[in-house]
Amino acid sequence: MGSLADSCKKLSDYLERFCLFTAGIILIINLLTVMLGVFGRFYQPPIWTTDLAKITLVWVVMLGAAPALKRGEHMAITIIVDSLPQGFHRFIIVIRTVVFFGILLIMIFLGIKYALSMHLFTIMSLNIKQTIPLMAIPTGMILMLIEYALQQFIPLHSHKSSDLGISND
Repeated sequence: MGSLADSCKKLSDYLERFCLFTAGIILIINLLTVMLGVFGRFYQPPIWTTDLAKITLVWVVMLGAAPALKRGEHMAITIIVDSLPQGFHRFIIVIRTVVFFGILLIMIFLGIKYALSMHLFTIMSLNIKQTIPLMAIPTGMILMLIEYALQQFIPLHSHKSSDLGISND
């Protein structure tokens, strides 16, 4: 592996650890919030538990998306692509990569635009702007974009084939 590939692999590993650690912390907050809401129903439940549980769940999912992409844990249907001749298979992989980058860029742009358009609205039970939970979507997409870009510079033989959802045939 060249130094660029090594650097990309290290950065990818760091990004994965950061995302999983942060998602883990938020998941603990989510679990504690849900437990407080469930047990609080027997007395006087805090009104903010449901809102906080929803927000933290969205953030956990979006922070976990980049590591899932790295590990090949997103759903992919490869039966048709795998049956194509090698030259056409590579062409489809290039098209898939370009389309995936395009979709991520569109999601980032539209996610930021929508989140910022909601800055006037407040989640009353938490007294926070609606922009904060909505920024989870573009944040997750940015992390996925970075991860996917880094993976393009890491040679395939350094991955397990299951890591990318690609067979080595």
